Amino acid sequence: MNAPAQSDEVLYASYVAERDREVLGSLFKKYMALVFGVSLKYLSDKAAAQDATMEIFEKLIEYTPTSEIKNFKAYLYVMARNHSLMKQRGEKVYTVEISDRDMEMASETHPIDEVEEKHAMLDKCIQLLKDHQKQCVEAFYLNKKSYSEISAELSMAITAVKSHIQNGKRNLKICIEGK
Repeated sequence: MNAPAQSDEVLYASYVAERDREVLGSLFKKYMALVFGVSLKYLSDKAAAQDATMEIFEKLIEYTPTSEIKNFKAYLYVMARNHSLMKQRGEKVYTVEISDRDMEMASETHPIDEVEEKHAMLDKCIQLLKDHQKQCVEAFYLNKKSYSEISAELSMAITAVKSHIQNGKRNLKICIEGK
């Protein structure tokens, strides 16, 4: 009755062994505020942070660690931070204020047309990049690959990959501003 509660790591290990979602739910509930706070810090949007918190819980359900978790709180913090950073990197959200005046003039130009023009211009500029810059930029931004994945795929050093991406971004900016 007065026995000490099991540690977080023991509870998580028992969840991994038995897949009892109630155990994981009670453990996650203990740190939900931490996960939400980390997500909010990186995403800067309450709704996105709430979504990310639930996505991280779903990740915990699906993921089976390959090694023993020695500090569950730190493990969960890093998982939340990485998830939020990947979400932030992969989902750039652009907002545009639209006034009533803009709505009346919608017949002249449509925002979708402008976006399509920008995508077409970006595609043309990407084609003008040097081969390594083009491969690295496409892999990193369009295919969402990491530096190490690109490095292995193209058989080049990670520093070279970073350099090609940086130079490619600069050249894309010059090309787009020039047009």
